[in-house]
Amino acid sequence: MGNDFSGDGDSRNDRYQRNDGDFRTPAVGRRDFLKAAGAGAAATSLAGPAVGLSTAKQQGPLRFGAIYILSGFASVYGESAELGIEMAVEEINSQGGIDGREIGQVLFRDSEASASTAIQHARSLVQQDNVDGLIGLDSSGVALKVAPVVRQLRRPLMITHAATPFVTTQSGPNAQGNRYVYRDGVNLSQNLYGAANVAQDLDAQSWTTIGPDYAFGHQTWDYFKAYTQGMDLGLNYMEGATAFPQLGASDFTPQINKVVNADPDAVVTSLWGGDLVTFLKQAQNTAFFDTVDNLLMTVGAATDVLQPLGSDMPDGLWAGTRYWFRAPQSDANDQFRRKFRNRYDQFPSYNAQNAYTGMYLYKKAIEQAGSAEPDAVVSQWQGMQHTGPVGQFTIDEQSHQAILPAVWGKTQYSQDLGISLLEPVRRIDAPADRLRSLLDGSDLPAGV
Repeated sequence: MGNDFSGDGDSRNDRYQRNDGDFRTPAVGRRDFLKAAGAGAAATSLAGPAVGLSTAKQQGPLRFGAIYILSGFASVYGESAELGIEMAVEEINSQGGIDGREIGQVLFRDSEASASTAIQHARSLVQQDNVDGLIGLDSSGVALKVAPVVRQLRRPLMITHAATPFVTTQSGPNAQGNRYVYRDGVNLSQNLYGAANVAQDLDAQSWTTIGPDYAFGHQTWDYFKAYTQGMDLGLNYMEGATAFPQLGASDFTPQINKVVNADPDAVVTSLWGGDLVTFLKQAQNTAFFDTVDNLLMTVGAATDVLQPLGSDMPDGLWAGTRYWFRAPQSDANDQFRRKFRNRYDQFPSYNAQNAYTGMYLYKKAIEQAGSAEPDAVVSQWQGMQHTGPVGQFTIDEQSHQAILPAVWGKTQYSQDLGISLLEPVRRIDAPADRLRSLLDGSDLPAGV
């Protein structure tokens, strides 16, 4: 995915500052502004508070810190989140800000998919930049390490991408959930419950997996097995044929051959981003699709995958996503999709939507609390009901996880749009009590 978009770059400024002096947005003229103002300049052109506002509303601009992958093979995810945040901030400020206060800056930091780097940025953003809140994180492994640090820093964190259920689980082995950590996107548990529902309708008995060799890949396989066992589907899990390539691998031939030689009925894959694009292209040059009748891609319907693949995405594959730009069919989603596409000449990804919604969740919490104090914000998030492009949802009081449906569908390329669509789309409700019940007896938390 390139950076040559046709959005309205004139309105973007140093509110979206990066620590390396670069601005990862498609705006023409952004770097020209930097030459004049300096990479470290703060936003100084914001209007002062209006006369007559309460003391709370005269405290000056708000500042947030955003930590995403902004370099390397997965940078497209951080870039799409940045677009969602940028659009939300400009909308919010044009409507009077948050409780009368403008969002002065969103300071972006590149996690580099590294836990130690993300932790360093979180500490710096809170202790040196004094941000009012944090948003971001693309990697489950990184999120698990950052969560306890956020508790120490006592700043709200809205996770918009990393999907591990353990980061919103507050008790039990490996649980890292705490008072300050929330998530507004579909988690891995909800997504795999959807996968199990798809598997229930397929004529496929023997299953295996191809997934990245870290928490996300292994947990995907564990949750798929746990849910299909809880639903008594009687599947055969081919453990000897599982394949876990390294994140960012360039050659998936060994894993493809391993699966093909095992001859399963179906494969569930948690490969994502550039890895999934590479895998699909390489698989089409082998006997993979001649051998495997069913491929379920847990995040295959991410627009960050569909757009670069174009017509190279095979038709008829089951693909999941954490938000689909054509569902639900609502005014809020239609307006968001149209505005995003007109602005950036692309369809919004789930990370763009989640990041966009995350900023509005900060707005709602601060306005309801009448304060941007961390404990006031997180108290409002507990049990909050919200309606956004993704639809209406509630943030569970106990887990701090948004209760959202799993979204799955079959790929079908559209010549008119130049992208594969989901035809049909299935929005599979994933109630917290249902997920907890199916996982009862396993050592896996529902994360909801």
